[in-house]
Amino acid sequence: MSFFSVTKSYSTITSTLDTACKSVGSTCNPLMASLAVQLRQDENCAADYRREQPLVVAAYNGLIAYEPLYKAGCARDPDEGKYCFANAITNISSPTDSYPYYLPLGIPLPGGSQPSCTDCLRGTMKIFNEAASNGNQQPLLDTFPAAAQMINVACGPGFANQTVPNAGQNSGTSLGINPRLGALAVFISSVAVVLV
Repeated sequence: MSFFSVTKSYSTITSTLDTACKSVGSTCNPLMASLAVQLRQDENCAADYRREQPLVVAAYNGLIAYEPLYKAGCARDPDEGKYCFANAITNISSPTDSYPYYLPLGIPLPGGSQPSCTDCLRGTMKIFNEAASNGNQQPLLDTFPAAAQMINVACGPGFANQTVPNAGQNSGTSLGINPRLGALAVFISSVAVVLV
C-alpha cells in the first residue's frame, strides 16, 4: 500500500502508528542525531547542504526533527485516546489540521491555515515549543514562532506558547515544499523506529 493511501485511511494510519509507537523513541534519537552530523560532513553531503539542495536539507531536517515528530506522531487525544496525527491527517473537513506536523521539518504553516483548536493541537504545539526551546538547530526555531502566532489568532491568546529562545537563529533551512511531501517525512520519521 502506498504512503498516500495510508494517510487517507484512518484505520491504516492508526495501525501503522501502533507499530511505530510501540518502540521507544529515545532509542533512535542518538542514531538520528549521528546521521544528521554525518550528512553534513565534507566527505558526505556538506557541499549540497551548504548550497541548500532541497533533498539534502529535507533529509537533514527529518533526521534532527525525529524526536519531536515521534512524540507528536504518537501523542493521543486525551479524551478519546486516538492518535492526534491520525485524526489530523485524515480529517477531510479540516485539511489544515495536519499542517502543524510539518513545522519540525522546516515547512512553515501556510498563510490562511486554520487548524481546529483542539486539545491535540494544543499538545502538539507544546511538544514543538519544547523542542524549539531546546534548540539543537531544530528547523522549529524558524517555523514555530510564526505558526504559534497564527494559531493564537485563530484559537485565542495563549493557546500556543509563542516564546522560543533564539527563535530565527537556526543554521538550517526552512523549506517551502508540498505538504504531502512533508507528511511523507513525518510518516518516515514515525516508521523509522520500526526499522532500526
